Amino acid sequence: MMTNNLGIYIHIPFCVRKCPYCGFLSAPVCDEAEFAAYKARLVDEIKSYEVGPGNDALRRTVDSIFIGGGTPSIMPAEYIAEILLVVNNKFYVTSDCEITMEANPGTLTEEKLFQLGTKINRLSIGVQSFDDEVLRTLGRIHTAEEAVEAFKMARSAGFTNINIDLMFGIPQQTMKQWTDTLEKAIALNPEHISFYSLQIEEGTPYYKKFMAGDFDELPEEVDRDMYHTAIRILKDAGYKHYEISNAAKPGFECRHNLKYWTGQEYIGFGDSASSYIRADAIADGSKAIESSYIGGMRYTMMNGEKTDVHVNSKFDDMSEFAFTGLRLTRGINYGEFKSRFGIDFRDAFSDRWNELSEFFDSGALKEYVSNEGEPTSLVITEKGIDISNRIMAVFV
Repeated sequence: MMTNNLGIYIHIPFCVRKCPYCGFLSAPVCDEAEFAAYKARLVDEIKSYEVGPGNDALRRTVDSIFIGGGTPSIMPAEYIAEILLVVNNKFYVTSDCEITMEANPGTLTEEKLFQLGTKINRLSIGVQSFDDEVLRTLGRIHTAEEAVEAFKMARSAGFTNINIDLMFGIPQQTMKQWTDTLEKAIALNPEHISFYSLQIEEGTPYYKKFMAGDFDELPEEVDRDMYHTAIRILKDAGYKHYEISNAAKPGFECRHNLKYWTGQEYIGFGDSASSYIRADAIADGSKAIESSYIGGMRYTMMNGEKTDVHVNSKFDDMSEFAFTGLRLTRGINYGEFKSRFGIDFRDAFSDRWNELSEFFDSGALKEYVSNEGEPTSLVITEKGIDISNRIMAVFV
């Protein structure tokens, strides 16, 4: 559902040990002084954010906050609390705001979880696998047993909304290891499960091995078999596959990530954090598009300054709405598209509609129609997910 509420992303670029596949901005550090210095800079960045002409009445409402990294759970809990307090003072945070924090099982203790539980209501635990051999391949700092224990401690601390991150397509990973991991995750009964294929990111140790021809990459057909097996197992267990790499129990879809996939606004704080904010909201602190269209502005934060600033054209925004919306299993709602952009979806992309013919013919893409025969939405089918990048590229 589209809203005018903001999402806020807060980046914590610290970890105990950087994983060999990780392409995010992060570095291993557990030094209290560095934590304190970064926290102070982050607090200043949030305080100095201009929400409008300085009038409290123009402050924006926030209904999702996501603290990512790195490994945010290595930060002292009191620092997380202070950062969230500043956000609450700067924005109108709703009483039901979804507040997520990423965590590594190897950094969680009962005491920290109880402390965080007073400020955070959604925990995203980076398990990746419940197989110790696979975890060693990935360079993770925790064991499978520690991952299970961390989940149970989170439940004991009162967390009723927990996501588990899982990864497949890992060198030498077998289908049995993958299905065992899925079954063990489901047995814990989390509200949400994310499942990602290993990606080779430029600049990582895995990338260097790949370029040197020393990386034992799984065949594409095995990777895809693992993916579709996960969808089947998760659906059978009662999870709704609502986005390419995410499944949730009904009502527990990630509100924050849905903002990314439906073209809603979000503000990023901290090094490498990205933002997307409507230009009119920057100008007057008000609502989004009304009578005339003003494109959204994208930028990235680094050392407290905006970098890579780009104001979208109308077509930029329509294009992004299309290819991110196609990540959702519900696809693109034509009514929502027209309400936002004032033009029918087919008309907006009439110059490239013929390029979609092969995808319709193969069953990779499907257009739904109403009882009256009017087209209502465009969806990439499960069959089409394997070539989703090709389909999405048509709208770029």
